[in-house]
Amino acid sequence: MNEIINDNTVILKKLHVSDAVGNTLVSSSSMNIEKGEIFGLVGESGSGKTLTAKSLINLLPDDLIFSADEMIVAGKNMLEISLRDKKAHIGKNAGYIPQNTVFFLHPMIKIKNQIADGFIDHTNNNKKEALVKAEGILSKVGFSNPKLVLNYYPWQLSGGMRQRINIAMALMNDPKLIVADEPTTALDSTVQKQVMELFRSINEELNISILLISHDLGLVKNYSHSLAVMYAGVVVESGTTKSVFENPKHPYTQLLIDIIPTMKIKKTEPLAEIPGYVQEKGRDTKGCLFRNRCPKAMEICETYVKEHEEDGHYFRCNLD
Repeated sequence: MNEIINDNTVILKKLHVSDAVGNTLVSSSSMNIEKGEIFGLVGESGSGKTLTAKSLINLLPDDLIFSADEMIVAGKNMLEISLRDKKAHIGKNAGYIPQNTVFFLHPMIKIKNQIADGFIDHTNNNKKEALVKAEGILSKVGFSNPKLVLNYYPWQLSGGMRQRINIAMALMNDPKLIVADEPTTALDSTVQKQVMELFRSINEELNISILLISHDLGLVKNYSHSLAVMYAGVVVESGTTKSVFENPKHPYTQLLIDIIPTMKIKKTEPLAEIPGYVQEKGRDTKGCLFRNRCPKAMEICETYVKEHEEDGHYFRCNLD
């Protein structure tokens, strides 16, 4: 039976993603996104955040292979339904907001044609009905003259306006889940706050679950209810945002929190960073992938990592 009775918008267990030659990109990662919550997925570039999200919504590149013990998205088991049903289900129930607004919207096609296509494709409505709905949603995301905006080309809009268009497109089919992939990248600080406040209002008013992907732990702290921290393709810590920030268990999480910029930083003082880089190869090891950058690494970390979970707060580390 394909229908799943569960309040969680996403249940993901033991996701594994590899490339065509067998290199592991994401390993044994799990997460639960409850109905109506903002869930932050954080980590440095190359940590596997976007690959994890794209696995959920059927957007992985064709040359990548994935498997999972369980993958429930918006009430359906994605491992048991056909590709055709998967596309129809995701198209109707999951909205995707990319990090690059320039390339996602076609520069020479009017907004009204781009925003209507997905709605018409996944519903029995016509173009006129689509545009009526689009006007209402554009108003909801902050456009005072939606009719005028619908007749614009993307190149006539600012970066912040294009991001609002992407958000409106994601809302057109009344989704249960929105995946927002680095949604404030390349926006200035004022527009960043406006966009994030818009996500918060959408979440609160429409009860839509949002998977918020970001390298900015400070942003996730302010807007998410729960979060998962990824490193080199593995979820190393997860839990409620409150519990992770008040009592971070994994050394990587601790370092990410320590380098969040504050207002106290001096103008001439360089921003703190974690020495080293996220490894791309050798991710299928049984040891800790963070050990070469970890200030608390032990000999055992080369071959073994202990998993802990208490009151929903999970972490992978040989430290207790």
